[in-house]
Amino acid sequence: MPLGIPYHRNMLELPEKRTSENVKEYIRKCLLQNIVSCRLYPGEQIYDDKLSEAFAVSRTPVREVLIELKEHKLIDIRSKRGTFVSLIDPDLVEEIRHLRAVLEEEIAAAACSSFDENDIRDIRENVELWKDAIARQDQQKIMELDKSFHRILYLRAGFPNWYDLVESYAPHFDRTASLSFRLLPKDHILSDHMALADAIASGNAADARRIARRHMERYCENIGEIRKIYPDYFLS
Repeated sequence: MPLGIPYHRNMLELPEKRTSENVKEYIRKCLLQNIVSCRLYPGEQIYDDKLSEAFAVSRTPVREVLIELKEHKLIDIRSKRGTFVSLIDPDLVEEIRHLRAVLEEEIAAAACSSFDENDIRDIRENVELWKDAIARQDQQKIMELDKSFHRILYLRAGFPNWYDLVESYAPHFDRTASLSFRLLPKDHILSDHMALADAIASGNAADARRIARRHMERYCENIGEIRKIYPDYFLS
């Protein structure tokens, strides 16, 4: 894959800018989306002048965002060599996966006693939208719906601080999820969501725990295949 792809509006995924967002917030959102989707792929060199051209802004806000992303280990700034998208750290991703497995097993059980009809309706609607996105092979929508499903569980079950903790590290895990959705069948993820919705609706905490744990183990099943196809995306 070539390094240093020019950044023009027809090459980067540029979501719509909300009126409440300032320039830096918008640039950060766009870069995160492109890093997570691997459109800006791990190890790719970043040129702030090309980014400033793509966003039609000065270099200052672009550089400030890149420094912020460096602090979150998503960007490497190497003296005299340039700025690069960080390689995926499999040890860090496994830590995040394990953390989520522990938290989401508890959240699934809690949802069995705390979710009302509206909450259950919302996760079932999410599942139906998943089916449509899979039929259309809309990877971006699939990622959005996957995150939305889990966000509903965290927030409606009453764990907003756990959600904030997980989201602070989410881009590292989400990059591997994006590659998984790109390469491998998505039906097993959808079937997990469907089964979890059924378990919560029936109030079966034991089943909900088991399904949530199995769901987070899917990453372990896929990581070998992902690393085989994209070896240069990962730290060795």
